[in-house]
Amino acid sequence: MSTNLDKIIPKKLETARAMGFEVIDCNQADPVEEVKRLTEGKGTDAVIAAVGVTAANDQGLKMIKEKDGKLLLFAAGYPAPELHIDSNEMHYRRMELIGTFGADNEDFQEAARALSTGVVDVSKLIEEKTFKLDQIQEAFEEASRPGMYRVSVLLDQQ
Repeated sequence: MSTNLDKIIPKKLETARAMGFEVIDCNQADPVEEVKRLTEGKGTDAVIAAVGVTAANDQGLKMIKEKDGKLLLFAAGYPAPELHIDSNEMHYRRMELIGTFGADNEDFQEAARALSTGVVDVSKLIEEKTFKLDQIQEAFEEASRPGMYRVSVLLDQQ
């Protein structure tokens, strides 16, 4: 099961649904309770906390399964978000906390291969309004507007 959780930008929810993800709208349901319901009380194997917010960290810890669950912290936050976990609980539940930052050249090459061969379909992530690379300044200005989710700059338009 792949699940996307978001309560800030409705367009993200729409895009995730269009891509075939099962989506939990945090404005409509408690995300922890919904994950427990969807997993018949078991919890998930892993959670990726992609926002640097204490509440997301706490929710992620509650969503993972009782034994051998993993929480990947994929974002920083300022002020620094807290992680409320007792080290004994981590020990007995055999939890894994994984921190990640950035990527190396191999990661970029692997991603480029996946994109160029179509292994990963990102077509639904491309906005209706696109920019060519020589319009990058205009793209930055568009991206800076309040309420913008993202802009799409196409490197190669054929």
